[in-house]
Amino acid sequence: MLRKRILVAIETDATRFHGEHPARPRLPGKTGAEQMLSHLSTDLAAQFPDIKACALCMAGALYDQTELLRPGYPVFTALEELLDASFQGQPFQPRLLSVGAEAGLLPNSELQPSERVPLGILLLLPVLVACEADRLEPLAEAMEHRFIESGQLSAHSARALEAQFGIAVNHARFMTMADLSTLLHMQLDHFGFLPLWQLLDAAVSQAVETLEVQGRGGQHFRWNGCAVETRFETFDEWASKGQGRAQPAADQLLAASYADWTREYRQYLTTLQAHGIAVEQETGGGVERSDDGSFAVETTAAARGKDAAQVTEHSAGELGTVAVTVMRDGQQHNFYPLEPGGLNRMHARIRETMGGAHSVSFPGCILYDAAGRRLRPDSLRGER
Repeated sequence: MLRKRILVAIETDATRFHGEHPARPRLPGKTGAEQMLSHLSTDLAAQFPDIKACALCMAGALYDQTELLRPGYPVFTALEELLDASFQGQPFQPRLLSVGAEAGLLPNSELQPSERVPLGILLLLPVLVACEADRLEPLAEAMEHRFIESGQLSAHSARALEAQFGIAVNHARFMTMADLSTLLHMQLDHFGFLPLWQLLDAAVSQAVETLEVQGRGGQHFRWNGCAVETRFETFDEWASKGQGRAQPAADQLLAASYADWTREYRQYLTTLQAHGIAVEQETGGGVERSDDGSFAVETTAAARGKDAAQVTEHSAGELGTVAVTVMRDGQQHNFYPLEPGGLNRMHARIRETMGGAHSVSFPGCILYDAAGRRLRPDSLRGER
């Protein structure tokens, strides 16, 4: 028995998933899932009569593409396990196997959509097609070619999706996993992130060969067969030894360039982690990681005297906090968040170590010493 992984791609109104009272798609029960799969099988049979000799397996849930394009394809793997178990060792027979929720929960944790994943306009309904090799191979090849031109769902199926999931269906069509990968490729390439696509492709397919790519700002990423390795650079390291070393330091040029470097670095990390890909961050000498790895601390000799603020939060527009400089006991400590949750843990550590710090500055930019090419605290005298 061979298997073909296909999808129903649904374009919907994403505004209901956000705001003051967000509402995610419903998880229909057993009956609702059965009705949807019946409609979908009818649509497929209209184009591919041989589908009647296949088994179709579907979970009644919608997913973001980051939940499906993950190493090992856990959602499809769970569907395959459920389909295999349904035969109980008996010979293959065509069937429709749908999986509904009970009390909002699906029977396999890998099938449960994450409440933490932000949803956009594209939602995906995975469907597993299985049958004997002599039937599935030509069927799978036909799907790769014909879904692009004639994969649109019927009006009956679209209404069934709307009713069961409680969403608005603006457009719905069948696509293959290759189609989904191509779509993501085009999206990332359009925004200048082709190296990120190469990393994702290697990690999701669990390639055994290593792959090294470089971001536009010189960031290095390496797929090692198990995880993506990368190196985080502090402002001081980046400006003196990294890609920023050749850039002029006057007129806040280094600040703007390092903000760009940090923005792209974070975009890579956020996307990789959203797809369930492990990321291992390294830091340079003189930089310590927190026990949980969520933030880093760089310690240097104090850059300023008594007029320096005890705590200075360096930020860059929508990027938010880039670093926090803490002056204590004649030393300068630059704190950097390495992941979103690291910012809160970093602030907690600063409060613990500083106690009742009475001079905290939020200059709204990245402050640095142009001559030394290093971060500096804000001045209590108002000097910038």
